[in-house]
Amino acid sequence: MSTLVEFLKHNTMMNGRLIDACEALPPEQLAATVEGTYGTIGATLVHIVQGQDSYAHRFFDQERPDRLDEDPFPGFAVLRDRLTNTDAMLEDAAARADHGITVRVEGDDPEGTWDMAAGLLLLQTVNHATEHRSQIATILTQLGVEPPDMSGWRFFFDGGHMKDVSAG
Repeated sequence: MSTLVEFLKHNTMMNGRLIDACEALPPEQLAATVEGTYGTIGATLVHIVQGQDSYAHRFFDQERPDRLDEDPFPGFAVLRDRLTNTDAMLEDAAARADHGITVRVEGDDPEGTWDMAAGLLLLQTVNHATEHRSQIATILTQLGVEPPDMSGWRFFFDGGHMKDVSAG
């Protein structure tokens, strides 16, 4: 088992769970935000998907798809469609990352172009999505809505990674 691949599978599962949970929200809750977060729930979901797209296409040195608008919210089907493709790309990237692959990244803060180990780009991929999922969970909690369980433990159990040895 590749730990990096499992990190990306966890990322895939939890992005999906959060989208499923948010799809049940009425429009006014989808438009909710709280101080210190990226923006509204809808805008943050779009931002997560844009990030996944960006990181996946950078890894494979492919042109990124057109950006999605955050406002108006493009809809859950559009987000799921984008994630279906990029999740598969990112899990494939994770399987290849330990083979000495480097990726070229360009940035504006700070401005420049760099080469880096591919696995480190995937670290940023998971970190970025986790940070923004947490922000959405904070907004949901402030609305009195229980966010989905997005923990590693949930992934371990739901992904069949835990072997019950208590029955002896």
